[in-house]
Amino acid sequence: MYYVVQLLHDMDEKHFTSYEVPRYILSDKNKHIIFEFGEKPNVKRKWAPKEDIVLLTRDKRFFTAFIEKLIKLESTHIDKINKAKAEVEELKKRYKEKIHTELTSFKELSEKNDRVPNLI
Repeated sequence: MYYVVQLLHDMDEKHFTSYEVPRYILSDKNKHIIFEFGEKPNVKRKWAPKEDIVLLTRDKRFFTAFIEKLIKLESTHIDKINKAKAEVEELKKRYKEKIHTELTSFKELSEKNDRVPNLI
């Protein structure tokens, strides 16, 4: 059995996938690796670009340790992203409140004073 880690492109939430494969076909003339799943006569093939394959190994313990490391890293960064998003939302809320306060005070000032320019 072989263990594979493959990069995924154009996906915001998931950046890699991992799977087991019983057999693969590799050629120097081709830019892809062909992974074969299932038993004859029901063999299914999946093509993957060579440059997208991060890990191809028979060592299950190394594969498992590598996947655990990736999952921890992904979890840490997703937590940081979620905290940053929450902070941005809080800043936007405070900005809207401050702008509203400033505009309200300007409107009140312009109503009381003729020297404050107002086109309304």
